[in-house]
Amino acid sequence: MNAMVEPRSADEGVLATLSRAKALIESHDFDSAVQVYFQLLKTELSGPLRGEVLTNLGAALCLLGRSETGPLAQARLDQAHHLLVSALPFRSRIQAPAAWATTRANLAMVHLARYQAGGDRDELLSGHLALDGIEQALSHTGETALRDWATAIRDQLIDLRERRRERR
Repeated sequence: MNAMVEPRSADEGVLATLSRAKALIESHDFDSAVQVYFQLLKTELSGPLRGEVLTNLGAALCLLGRSETGPLAQARLDQAHHLLVSALPFRSRIQAPAAWATTRANLAMVHLARYQAGGDRDELLSGHLALDGIEQALSHTGETALRDWATAIRDQLIDLRERRRERR
C-alpha cells in the first residue's frame, strides 16, 4: 500500500515540476522527488497549491521512510507527519473534499508506517482518527478510487490491531 500523490496544479510551471516529481516517485526515486518538492516550497505558491505540495512532499517522505530502517526512517516519518499536518489548513473539507481526504489518508499512512517502524499501538488509533470523515466527505464526489484507498488503509489498520490482540 503506497501513499497517494496528487498530479494536478493550476500553475503551468508548477504543474510541470509536480509532474516531474510524480514521475520520480513512480520510478521509486524518492530522494529526488523530495528534493523537487522542497524546491517548490521555496517558491511563491497559492494556499491550495502550497497544501498540495506539502501533501505530496509528506507522501514522498513517507515512501522514503518506509524503504529505510532505524532512526533515519523514524525521522523521515516524523517529518512527513509534520508536513501533512501543516497542509491541512490549506485543504478545506468543505471546499476541496478530495484534497482534504488525500492529505488525511496520507497522514493515516504515516501513522501506519510509524507503527510498523516502532510498534507504538497509539499510532494505529491515530491512523483511524486521521481517516475519520473521509467516506462522508467523499460521498457526493466521484472519487471512488480515493474512497477505496482510504477503506484499504482502514482495513489494514484494523487487521494490525486484530493481530496485536491475538498475540496476547
